[in-house]
Amino acid sequence: MAGIAGLSVPQVHGRIERFRQKYVDDWNEWLNVGDPDRPQLFRSILNRWKACRGNTIRHCRVHRHVHDYPYVEDLILEASRHLEMLSGFNVSKQISFTAATGESLSRLWGIFRRLPYSGSANGGFAAVVGISKAVMLLSDGRVGPAFDSEVRKHLSIRKIENAEEWFAALQSVSVDIRAFEEANGCSFVEAIPAKFSALHAGRVYDMALGPGAQG
Repeated sequence: MAGIAGLSVPQVHGRIERFRQKYVDDWNEWLNVGDPDRPQLFRSILNRWKACRGNTIRHCRVHRHVHDYPYVEDLILEASRHLEMLSGFNVSKQISFTAATGESLSRLWGIFRRLPYSGSANGGFAAVVGISKAVMLLSDGRVGPAFDSEVRKHLSIRKIENAEEWFAALQSVSVDIRAFEEANGCSFVEAIPAKFSALHAGRVYDMALGPGAQG
């Protein structure tokens, strides 16, 4: 299987349109949530997306009796300055891949490895699926896709074990998008259905290749 480089604009358009509605609804809810409810929704969506399968995701502070520090709010706060460094990141642009980007991703990898507080999967830590889904959410789709098994299969990427491999996988996505643009003589944005045109490229690419895309 491959990414989108060999597809036409209508084919990519169709893949995005067939993305499962429940995931569209989750994303819309996320984009519209108020700041006070953001940590709880973050945890809820990651659970719906099975981001840390085999482990249990940390709770918000209101449930501090369940486990010790850190709580979801602490992870989000710790990640905030690294996410700010990625505020201009665009996975479709080669210029986005710098040493500073790599450093920010490395820091985020370390933070969100600690998403679970119990469980034995991956030694009790989050793997790339949980980490990349968490960062895709908190970057509002700038840093994407989430590297679940379906996306990795499309891109022929083996299991991602560390931040350096995550960075390299995102670069592979960028190459794929730019090859699509060259082959079709248009930007990736032009292949996005109008109702999704406000979304960032990382999220839309996730919709095109992720498990919600049928066919």
